[in-house]
Amino acid sequence: MSYFMNIVRVPKAGKAFELLEGMKAALAATGRPGGITVPVSGANLNNPRPGLISLAGGFETLDDVDSFLDVYLSNVEAQDSQMALEELCDKNTYIISEMLAGAEPPDGYEPTVISRLAMIAKPGKTPELIRALLEVREKVGGDAKNAISRPIAGPIGSVRVTTLGTSLQDLENQRVETVKHIGKIPELISASPVRHVGKVVYRSS
Repeated sequence: MSYFMNIVRVPKAGKAFELLEGMKAALAATGRPGGITVPVSGANLNNPRPGLISLAGGFETLDDVDSFLDVYLSNVEAQDSQMALEELCDKNTYIISEMLAGAEPPDGYEPTVISRLAMIAKPGKTPELIRALLEVREKVGGDAKNAISRPIAGPIGSVRVTTLGTSLQDLENQRVETVKHIGKIPELISASPVRHVGKVVYRSS
């Protein structure tokens, strides 16, 4: 399995675009493949400013994640850069996740929007939920398949489905097709899934 890191940053009022430029520079400095999305439709209706989300990937093992963190924790300049970004935010959340099945996009495919659907399995149902999501992934297919991942911390049954799209309508078409195949998934989760939709504004490779 491979791993990736998300940082979700909720900007202070009036600081969103200053934060975005800083996040671009910070991601580029890592040398890691990834990207940044800005909210199109936020998941939390009670939050007036949904988060900007960065992703750094390319970690083949947890040892690679350890090495990355060790370098960061010994680099004062990098720490100062991150703290400067945090000062522009009301909230910062760091998430390391295990990729269970990637999107497998074809060469040249460039998504412009991303849907992230988070759900929590009922106690004891996580393996069954993951199997069901993998089956749906294969049935729906598409230019890029649904990516299935789970965070290494937080609620034990947390699972995320990430869908790439070339437009909002493309995402909607994929959602409609996915609904046809959900089967018993609603019986395996503890509450309604939460969806966040973001627009890709930066890519690194």
